[in-house]
Amino acid sequence: LILDNPVVCRVENFVKYEPRWFNLSQLITDLVSQLYREPAVLFKDKINFKPPGGAGFLWHQDATAYATDDLAATHISALVAVDYGTVQNGALQIVPGTHKEGIFPHENGVIHQSIIDAWTPSSIHHVLTEPGDIVLFDSYLPHKSDTNQSDGWRRMAYLTYNKASEGDFHADYYKKKADLLQKGAISINLDFAGKIVD
Repeated sequence: LILDNPVVCRVENFVKYEPRWFNLSQLITDLVSQLYREPAVLFKDKINFKPPGGAGFLWHQDATAYATDDLAATHISALVAVDYGTVQNGALQIVPGTHKEGIFPHENGVIHQSIIDAWTPSSIHHVLTEPGDIVLFDSYLPHKSDTNQSDGWRRMAYLTYNKASEGDFHADYYKKKADLLQKGAISINLDFAGKIVD
């Protein structure tokens, strides 16, 4: 809700149905395959819409929402900037290097405050982007974003991949997500900082 008005904050599972995004996803597949040093396959895809006043996401790791016990063990996400990502409009924030530390203690995917308090302000970096930029990161990297305090939209797509040698889990992920999703949630992690309406 933005000033008591419902606003769409996310669209998922769209890449295979929209030709321009599908073509872009093939280029990103090549990039991620180079990082993996083996072929990659699309695991999931979403666009987060953050209008003026739109809420951000609390500190979390994507790995806790990817059902890694049953599906792929490793993931690399590509942030595709549709709009500028600035401090004012709630750009992605990360703590570089912490992806090597495994899964942090969390509750429903939200990292415990004691862990967050141990990070110094200088260790937290805003990922500032321009439209068309692509930023790659793995599913163990803690990240968050703040409320959009600007008067413009901040839209970011996230295309997530896994090693093709582990299997193609795109359909399986969305089935599992539908099974696990709690009523009134937009993700398996309960990390969305906004108010959700049905």
